[in-house]
Amino acid sequence: MPDAADWHWGLCNCGPRELLLWLEPWADEIKVPSMSTVTMRIRASDPDNLLIEVEHSEHHLVIWGAGGQSIEVFVDRVLQRTGSALIEVPEAFSFSTKKLLGIVFDNQPSARLAGSHASVVPKPLWQRIKHRLKFW
Repeated sequence: MPDAADWHWGLCNCGPRELLLWLEPWADEIKVPSMSTVTMRIRASDPDNLLIEVEHSEHHLVIWGAGGQSIEVFVDRVLQRTGSALIEVPEAFSFSTKKLLGIVFDNQPSARLAGSHASVVPKPLWQRIKHRLKFW
């Protein structure tokens, strides 16, 4: 990447359990053992495009890359084999990969690459039945 910009970001899994790190839109999964450190090297063709979106829960962390970015991941200084290190996010995803995939998958948790979202509220039972019957 000519004229690429780099940004390093890291965290320590100080908890007693393994942490699952998801990299989207690559659908890469990396297991971070307890008491391990994960470091990410984010590369972008545009120096102004180094921001990432992050989602978290108790047992996983989702990193959403943006257009023109690639992300190398190191666990305890060991480079992990991931698609995110080799494949740049297409420039068409520059506004927000998370929002774009939400539109594509209609924010359905079962269809999302990163699993369910904390803010998804299921439809009431009657609305789901009515939708399936189609004659209402």
